[in-house]
Amino acid sequence: IKNTDREIKGELLNPFSRNPTVFSSFSKISERPKKIIYGYLPYWSLEKTEYLQIDKLTDIAYFGLYLDEDGNFVTTTEGSDGTMIQEPGYDNWKYNENLKALIKNSKENDVRFALTIIAHIDDKNDKFLNCRECWDTLLKNIIVELNEKGIRDVNLNFEHAEGTDEGIDIKFSEFTKYLNDELDKIYGNSYLVVSAFGDSATQNRVSSDLENLSRASDGIFIMAYDYHRPASEEIGPVSPVEGPGIDVKETITEFLIKVPPNKVILGLPYYGYNWLVEDDSPYSKRVDGSDENGFSESQSYESVLSTIIKVNPVIKWNEEGKSPYFTYNSLETDQLRTVYYENPKSLKYKYDLIEDYKLGGVGIWALGYDGGYTELWDLLYEYFIK
Repeated sequence: IKNTDREIKGELLNPFSRNPTVFSSFSKISERPKKIIYGYLPYWSLEKTEYLQIDKLTDIAYFGLYLDEDGNFVTTTEGSDGTMIQEPGYDNWKYNENLKALIKNSKENDVRFALTIIAHIDDKNDKFLNCRECWDTLLKNIIVELNEKGIRDVNLNFEHAEGTDEGIDIKFSEFTKYLNDELDKIYGNSYLVVSAFGDSATQNRVSSDLENLSRASDGIFIMAYDYHRPASEEIGPVSPVEGPGIDVKETITEFLIKVPPNKVILGLPYYGYNWLVEDDSPYSKRVDGSDENGFSESQSYESVLSTIIKVNPVIKWNEEGKSPYFTYNSLETDQLRTVYYENPKSLKYKYDLIEDYKLGGVGIWALGYDGGYTELWDLLYEYFIK
């Protein structure tokens, strides 16, 4: 624990790069990654693009444009004051200058740039997937957006909050095949990746028809995180290598029964969760939040390190899950809180799994979450480029 504590409080908290390529989007790549390194870039992280090390990536997927049930993109939404505003993902896609510059730099450095299609409302997802003509509408809309940006790659992020009805996963595979085939006809070699929940091999998910989905797509991004969430009854690692309960190693082995390893992208979290807890045990019961005491919440890697600097905790290690965590009393409310997160030490164990199982590559949720800290970029270089 003391060695880990020194590591986190010392060198790894330095936000200034020792690597001269921290602004590598402005220089040509000299070394190429040996595996896929696929990073989601959410619209709310676009102000962090200056920290992206383009030479450490093969793919960037902008997140994204929201889909309605008819195959059109959502362009407006209700603002906090009740008035209609332009939907932020769409607005940034159309007008954000950082995004335009990043797409340009990606092209210059042979990094694929994808548009993510987001579908997160259960009933609308079902209506769309059961509407064959709506697929044609979406294809036309996608082509307009890809051509406008001069790109050709797509990411499908279909997520149902709960399990799906029987047959929806088959519809999703059919839709994925249709879209991939049509994009290849137009662009020759469009790269289409679909995201999948970590339990897709065993539960009724939109992405559970894995045999057909793997044939229909060019890659499957396993969301190997959120094994514990802010609303979980007990806290624990966000992306545990091993149990209790389902874990990353089990997820990989279940996927590989149905999906070729070279098509698997193991998506990992650049964030953690900060829980209100009963005690400082590694699997403590969560305490319900309140306006007075605060709530359990997510924290980016950058935010976790800021908390560590502020509260100076003892960093502990969950040996089973291979994950760091710490407990402290909130400076604002004096309530006991525990944070689980990822750091270079914990990510190494999951990178070893990528090598051991000969997976296609690693995925990142999400780019920008590490801010100006460079140690996670250095680790990517050590494992997949050096």
